[in-house]
Amino acid sequence: MTDNNAKIRAELEGLGLPTFEFESPQGTTVAFDYRIPHGPREGEQIKVGVSNPDGDYPEYPPHWVHVSPPIDDGRGGSTQVYTHGDQQWLAMSRPPADFWDLLPTKHMSAFIDLHLARIWKDA
Repeated sequence: MTDNNAKIRAELEGLGLPTFEFESPQGTTVAFDYRIPHGPREGEQIKVGVSNPDGDYPEYPPHWVHVSPPIDDGRGGSTQVYTHGDQQWLAMSRPPADFWDLLPTKHMSAFIDLHLARIWKDA
């Protein structure tokens, strides 16, 4: 487990989200169960993973969002469908750079509440 992943896991588990790690095409991914908060898929239970190959967290937020079952948010960009174990995943390049540097405290709670929530708005 990298130091970045240890920080991400500790923050997620501090929010009451049990985590697990696996190797994806985008590097080591920290994943957790997630209930979609709003939009057309509101209430659906999925697995979400994040990977951060770009630098040290929390200065650099997770760049890749992984979703199982694969649900494309329709925003285009770099995506990849892959299989891990018996589950199919979709990795989407979704950097939250537009707001991350403005946060007074960079934490996975903000990543989930601000960034993941907007991914599901129209998905």
